[in-house]
Amino acid sequence: MSALYLHETIDIVGQGSWPYMQHTLQASGNEINNFVLQGTWSVMGITGRWPQVINIWDVPNGWDGWGASVERLNLKRTQNTELNAWWDEAYKSRTGGFDRLLAGAPNSPTTASLVAAGVHGSLFVHEIATVRPGTTLEHLEAVAAVQVPLMAEYGFTATGLYETLMTDNEVITVWSGSVEAHTNLQRAKHASRHRLPAGDDRLGQWRRTAREFVTDWRSELMTPCPGITIGPEHQ
Repeated sequence: MSALYLHETIDIVGQGSWPYMQHTLQASGNEINNFVLQGTWSVMGITGRWPQVINIWDVPNGWDGWGASVERLNLKRTQNTELNAWWDEAYKSRTGGFDRLLAGAPNSPTTASLVAAGVHGSLFVHEIATVRPGTTLEHLEAVAAVQVPLMAEYGFTATGLYETLMTDNEVITVWSGSVEAHTNLQRAKHASRHRLPAGDDRLGQWRRTAREFVTDWRSELMTPCPGITIGPEHQ
């Protein structure tokens, strides 16, 4: 069975990203519907919409766990008095957001496997791709076969290869790395596109392969909150 995850895009008030991430980190596995936090990141404003925070939560116990959370947030929401204090504090730093239910692809690592492998990153890449309807798993198979080993050569580790559920045309991938890895990858991509000596033709070939499935794609950088299990090794 595929692991399930809750992906949140949070719209932040002013400079509230860091207080909100710290508040989120303290709630893992406790007040937020028993979800367990994989990570909370601040979107780097020079690469994406700001101010925003991205959260990814494990959904324990698969579909049974998801069903329990839906039940808790449906007609019983007003009975969740233990959540009121958390929500009130959270709204000091956020105005709203957009949530997605994700399923890990067959080749996607889980949070537990990332921790066991000692995966850490000081900079993360967050990619959202719109694909032809019905091709999410085919695209993710190509990502696992081609993009994952190629990104590894530049210092990136895939931390999540996800299909977005409740739709059939979106894929999300997340990568851990560093500023150096990002800079080297972008330099090679740019050089390849302009046929410069420092280019890596495999990067261009990957984009051409991806276009067999992808109709739209964007990438942004994320700064990990200190204290998340896959964040910087020395925090």
